[in-house]
Amino acid sequence: MKKAILATVVEVKGKSPESMVVVLESEELGKANDVVATGLDCEQSRTCSESSLEVVCRGNPRAEAGDKVPVIVNCESKYPYV
Repeated sequence: MKKAILATVVEVKGKSPESMVVVLESEELGKANDVVATGLDCEQSRTCSESSLEVVCRGNPRAEAGDKVPVIVNCESKYPYV
């Protein structure tokens, strides 16, 4: 089941002149099976661990520390046959 959660931007750092890394945190990320997409501009790739998510963006992701970003995740349903 897909679910939308809000994650907080904790850091934005330059990886190269053409890309940025945005670090997102949310306790809900630890409960997700898979990250489908984020609301960040120019999203290129994602790496998820416990409650944080690193997103590499090509260009300016238009995010700053403290911003809330929507993240679409796949979650296991308690009731898989409903």
